[in-house]
Amino acid sequence: MKSDERSSTDERIERALQELDIAPAPDLAARIIARLPPSRAANPLLGAATMLAALLGVALAYQTAFDLHTNGAFELLSYYTAQPAIVTTYPGEALGALAQAIPWLTVLLGASVLGIALYLVQRLTANARVAVARRT
Repeated sequence: MKSDERSSTDERIERALQELDIAPAPDLAARIIARLPPSRAANPLLGAATMLAALLGVALAYQTAFDLHTNGAFELLSYYTAQPAIVTTYPGEALGALAQAIPWLTVLLGASVLGIALYLVQRLTANARVAVARRT
């Protein structure tokens, strides 16, 4: 039964391929691949946008570290590690003080921009992989 279904599917694909104007390749898989539309060309500004997003992400990460130092978050962490009784005795106040020392807007902006940079790198390398695959 599966061979009947497979042959009817193959026949439908064969008829659909015959209606197209390009001569099909000798085997079915190669003919189907030959009929696929060409992929879009890579955006020439994708590399520049990736580099800009990465540089902006690194700058925001540096700014976050600078703000953490200025707000005393690193000092709080050193106190908490040197005297863990502070955290165990007053956990709400200790975590609240640490949360107030963290520049949340800069952290969120930096993480967002670095996420965008990672997405752009993925798109850039995906286009490069397709180009390499077509050359071989």
